[in-house]
Formats: sequence, structure tokens, C-alpha cells
Amino acid sequence: MIKNIIFDLGAVLLNLDISKTEVAFRALLGSRELHTDVKQKLHLENFFEKFETNEIEENEFVATLKTKSKHPLSTEQINTAWSSMLLNFPAERIELLKRLRSKGYRVFLLSNINSIHLRDVYTIIREEHGNIDFDALFEKPYYSHLIGRRKPNPDTYHFVLEDAGLKAEETLFIDDNADNIRTAAEIGINTILHVANSNVVKVLEDYLGFEQKN
Repeated sequence: MIKNIIFDLGAVLLNLDISKTEVAFRALLGSRELHTDVKQKLHLENFFEKFETNEIEENEFVATLKTKSKHPLSTEQINTAWSSMLLNFPAERIELLKRLRSKGYRVFLLSNINSIHLRDVYTIIREEHGNIDFDALFEKPYYSHLIGRRKPNPDTYHFVLEDAGLKAEETLFIDDNADNIRTAAEIGINTILHVANSNVVKVLEDYLGFEQKN
């Protein structure tokens, strides 16, 4: 019996388009070739993953990206480009979280994220839905840069289960990344591999067997 639900954030609750950040950085760097070269080198250094676990802090992240450009870039330009991928947070998904909790489910968030993106997610939600406390929609949110762990490392899931006092067999995890889902399933968590940016409300209605509107 499912008693606990852990949501991913990007492309599950918040609509996401990573290609927009790719396009924005190509424009900032001035060429597709330079962008490809920079991205490949940074990936080899696990630069982005380290930012998501706070091994690299925000100031260092921005400063490093500035050095990759052949012309001066401002912090604002980099932050704006980096957050271009963040789209919108449909109101029905906020209502879903409230409805699940009202039905007695324990609801959590587990996101690979960084300080810039989290700050801008809060801004998007305020602009779209007013001054709501996003984190309070969950019993507890787990953000990778704050817990120093990221998916799909098995230790991340074990940490959340232990910290929240959850049993894997009573827990459902929904994420759009197949690797993240695979690891969760291997340690006994029930999983849904979500189609990015699709209707998570309908997915949960079908899986849990109730109508959100009732």
C-alpha cells in the first residue's frame, strides 16, 4: 500500500526545457563550436554535478563560466541563461500536492538542483501563484545542493528514506529520468517513469485510483 510519494521537480512538477539553456549559452559564447567544447570539458570535470551537491558554490560556478567566454559576461547574463530552462508551474499541480496531503499521503520532493535554479523556481511560483510557501507544500523537500547528495546515487535514496522514516515498499517515487528510477526501484521503492512535462495529475489519479476533483 502506498503511503508516501516522493516527487522529482523538473519536468514532473515544474515544466522544463533544457534546450533553452543550451541555446542561451551558445548565444552568450558566440559560437556552437565553443559552446560544445566548453560543455564537454566541464562535463568531464563533473562540474555541473558538483554544483548540484554544493562541492562548487555559486560564486565559483559563475566565475568559471565567465572565464570560458571570449568576451566579458555579467553574472546576470549567466544566471539568466542558466535558468532559461525553467518554464512554468501549472496551478493544478499545486492543487495535486494539497489534495494528496489532505488524503493522508506523506508527500516529499527530491530534486537534483542548485542554488540559482532553486531561487528562480521560487520566483516563478510567486509570480504565477502569489506569495505561497512552496516548500510547505511538502512534508519535507530534499534539494541536492542542500543535502550534499544527488540522484541516482543509491545513498541519496537511503538518506531520504531514513531521514523521513519511510519504508521503501510503502513509497512511490516519480521522476522523468530513467537512471533515477532504476536505482530507486533496485532498493525496493515503487516507481513511475514520468514522461517529461506531461500530465502528472492524470498519472497519479490513475496510479492511486482516485479522482483529484472529488
